Amino acid sequence: MIKEMTKVQIVGPKTHRDRCIEILHELSIMQIETVLEEKEGFLKKVPVEKEKLEEKKRLEKIREALTELLSVLPTPSSVAPPLRLKKQHIYEEFERLAPLMERAKALYREQEELKEELEMVSRYEHLLRGFVPLVTALGGLKNIEITGLVVDRTVPDVLKLLEEELKRLTKGAYEFHSKVIDEDTIAVVITYQKKYSPQIRHIILGEGIDEIRLPQDYREMPLFEALKEMLKKKMVLPERIEYIKRELETISQTHRHLLEGLKRAVEDAIDEIEVLYYFAESRFLFIIEGWVPADRVDHLERELKGEFKEDVLVQVLEPAAEELDRVPVYIENPPYIRPFEIFLRALPPPKYGSVDPTPYVALFFPTFFGLIVGDVGYGLVVLGAGQFIKRRWKEREFIKNAGVVLSLCGVSAIVFGILFGEFFGTLPEKLGFHPLFERMEGLKLFMLFTLGIGIVHTTLGFTIGGLNLIKRGRTKKALEKFTSLILTLVIILMVAAAYNYIPEGLLTPLVVVFIAGVALLLWLEGVVGPLELVRSVGGILSYVRIMAVGTSSVVMAVVADRMAGMSASILTGILVASLIHLLNIFMTFISPVIQSMRLQYVEFMGRFYEGGGRLYRPFSRR
Repeated sequence: MIKEMTKVQIVGPKTHRDRCIEILHELSIMQIETVLEEKEGFLKKVPVEKEKLEEKKRLEKIREALTELLSVLPTPSSVAPPLRLKKQHIYEEFERLAPLMERAKALYREQEELKEELEMVSRYEHLLRGFVPLVTALGGLKNIEITGLVVDRTVPDVLKLLEEELKRLTKGAYEFHSKVIDEDTIAVVITYQKKYSPQIRHIILGEGIDEIRLPQDYREMPLFEALKEMLKKKMVLPERIEYIKRELETISQTHRHLLEGLKRAVEDAIDEIEVLYYFAESRFLFIIEGWVPADRVDHLERELKGEFKEDVLVQVLEPAAEELDRVPVYIENPPYIRPFEIFLRALPPPKYGSVDPTPYVALFFPTFFGLIVGDVGYGLVVLGAGQFIKRRWKEREFIKNAGVVLSLCGVSAIVFGILFGEFFGTLPEKLGFHPLFERMEGLKLFMLFTLGIGIVHTTLGFTIGGLNLIKRGRTKKALEKFTSLILTLVIILMVAAAYNYIPEGLLTPLVVVFIAGVALLLWLEGVVGPLELVRSVGGILSYVRIMAVGTSSVVMAVVADRMAGMSASILTGILVASLIHLLNIFMTFISPVIQSMRLQYVEFMGRFYEGGGRLYRPFSRR
């Protein structure tokens, strides 16, 4: 439900300002808003004190250092919750942790450098191994230049052109050796007198050929020595990298809860400085304004009075008309309903003073899901999946709540499965159990039942919307809603009278009511009214999808059972039935969810939900 909010003003001497901020931060119940300067007259906006800004800069540097460190530390599989630290201990703890932080950063830098070196060594080692056979006989010559090249195999003509140019420049005094290293690369070694080096390098650059240049650490080494050193590094580096990884994991496991707690304390301290921008002050007083849940105002007054006696006052303000659309929305539901708040995530927050649909969704969504699935076996699978999700991702609230919703849907499917006598299809019936209601045999009755659900669901949506509009003083809009509702019900009764489901004599008065209602609707809404009426009737008819989708699921389950019975081999029958049931279970996780969501969002919530609200975000510790 959407809780009632109250606008409050806190006034007190500036000497109590910082302590008042700390108390508000701890209470976490007030959403602080900017105080308008012109409203308060003698109060005005003043710059935040210089010492506060200096402290904020120091805290931001600490936060930056902690954020950087936490980003490089591996996340352990299990770690204690962040340690709760007081603001006055921030600098002391940061100083104490400084050596550890420096060591962790140094280890991480070394790890990254070693990884880069290992990658480089692996890359060059591959090339050098291809060059070794080509330079074996030339490695000891000092009066000649040895150049290694890499040529793309897609341009083999370059080799022919290069060799022709070498022959021309050196008058035949050169050696040219090539070898295929892999499917993309040809290794080339050329030797020539050093005096031709400038001209030959110019040719190489002009042809777009890559010359092998050893890394800086290996550039002065002979080729064989470089290769030997690289092979040695390739064996040693992974051990060192693994050692550093273990050291970082140990640091994270031992100190992460303290580092995260310190970071939160720093962020809280920064928040307490930044909130000053919302205040107004005089020479001696400060003033704070904001929104508090109505049932927590007394608690706020008691806490401030207990700390400051009568020095700090809490006043309830009457919000201005232009502020009503800006009242923050605080949604609070009982624990068993709260998981269904995930359905609001797909919508803009509801407006303050409107209706929170969560309790209604908590009732109808699992009901519709259960009606569609209606199978004990499938319900057990859905329940198991929901419990797995809930436990596996218990730290991630949204996913955990989705698991709770899925579990309740599984329970609903089991309940209706007992009613329909279905367990992976019609197996119970074959074993002699008779259902209370057989869906396949009672399609007409099932269809009428789903239409009845649609009437109840849609009527509830219209009623909620109309009553809420009356409560907010929008009588004309409420009359439009109730007129549309009455006309929708009249149309349904007219159809029922035409098919003798109710006495035929009621048809004439119903037609009279219908004509009068349409005239009223045209007066209230114009031509849009009758069009919306058609949409409303179509919306009720769309509830038949509960029957249609549910029946298709039953048909697939029955097909699986029959194909199992028709198979020559028991093993083959079980395999075929299992595959069809698996497909049907997969569809159970998709189609019933989509259909149930559509009925909630479009046919129900569309009758009363008003978006455009602003979520309540109290000034609270992290």
